[in-house]
Amino acid sequence: MQLFFHDVGLKGANEDFPKTVFDNISIDDIVEHSPAELKDEISQTLSAEFPSGFCNAWGVPDGAKSIIKHLNTNDVMLLIKTTGGLGNMPALCHIKGFWRVHMPVLSKFLWGSNHFPYVFFFKTQNIDLTWFQFKEDVKFRPSGNVYRVREDRLRHFDGVEGYVNQLLNKAISVTNVLDLKVQENTQRYEYEEGERHTKEVNYFRRNSKLVKEAKEHLGFVCQACGFDFEKVYGDIGKNYIECHHLNPLSERDEDLTSTINDVCILCSNCHRMIHRIRPAMSIADFRKIIKSNLINIDDGWPLN
Repeated sequence: MQLFFHDVGLKGANEDFPKTVFDNISIDDIVEHSPAELKDEISQTLSAEFPSGFCNAWGVPDGAKSIIKHLNTNDVMLLIKTTGGLGNMPALCHIKGFWRVHMPVLSKFLWGSNHFPYVFFFKTQNIDLTWFQFKEDVKFRPSGNVYRVREDRLRHFDGVEGYVNQLLNKAISVTNVLDLKVQENTQRYEYEEGERHTKEVNYFRRNSKLVKEAKEHLGFVCQACGFDFEKVYGDIGKNYIECHHLNPLSERDEDLTSTINDVCILCSNCHRMIHRIRPAMSIADFRKIIKSNLINIDDGWPLN
């Protein structure tokens, strides 16, 4: 067993993961769009591996040919949604079918483009892994869109199989926050509210294009505490996060420009808290505050 990963990127992952990674594909459809000389072999192999008649699929581009030529049945591919923020690696693919031939017609059918002709087949297994944690696990910073992780990098996990088993056995814990009970207010006092007031304030206009680009590039997981709105709140939390200027606009001269390197992505709580600190604090120092106040990191948000 070998371990590979594919850094898909947020845009591609959001568009294509729902099509074939988190949704099932009919084996009949796969066979229909496969090369003629392989139809029978693909049909027999996939039908034996997936008796339900459905499986998941992913493809990689021609540029990954030098890496993908080492891929074999029974290897594992980790799919990375984004390396921005804490990063998100939600899918483990234990490969049950792979043919080292171009399948542009199948690629076009599955993803609307023939740019991903090296297609492999599996049943998606959801995992809870961040890019930060993965880099720590393999003890180096991998580079490249598709990469093979050497066995010796995972020796401390008893090899690839030991590491894969750990990922699959790791429970996804959303802390004991779900166990909190809503306490009713037993007091019977009444308070008048709603009187309208007018006040004059200064505000600093954010550039919406910069905010949009930051979210597309960095993702939607808090870079301070690792909170993921979608994971906790489901669809209503999808694509929700806040953009924080590392050098707050209120502490800068007017009309200065900003780039994506001047901002980070924070959840609402962290964003509010970091703005209570003057002068501005770096994200690294802010994370130290969070870590120092979590009694048990394993029972807290997935801070890495």
